[in-house]
Amino acid sequence: MFNNFNKLAAMTAPMVFAASMLTASPASAADSCGFFAFAGAFKSFEAANQRADEIGGSAWGLDSSNSPNAGKGFWVVAKGPGSRSEAKGWRDQYRSFGVSGAYVANRCFYGE
Repeated sequence: MFNNFNKLAAMTAPMVFAASMLTASPASAADSCGFFAFAGAFKSFEAANQRADEIGGSAWGLDSSNSPNAGKGFWVVAKGPGSRSEAKGWRDQYRSFGVSGAYVANRCFYGE
């Protein structure tokens, strides 16, 4: 019985590995599309990242996005992607931290 199992395992292991490589790929652009809550724009990653550490979220590079401000070298503090209602909740959290200009937008970030 074990001999048959070992043969079966030896034959199927490469197929399982190949299938896992198809599903375990890096995040695609679609993985970073949706609604985001934004809480500020900065000229450096370091400044955006520091602010994100203070109020939550992450630093995202606008140059790799579909933002109207792409190509200007800005980094933003944002939470997302998520649904519109999730992003509104994140925006409200930012506002509770004193970020009165926090807003929600539907964006895509490529290669993030």
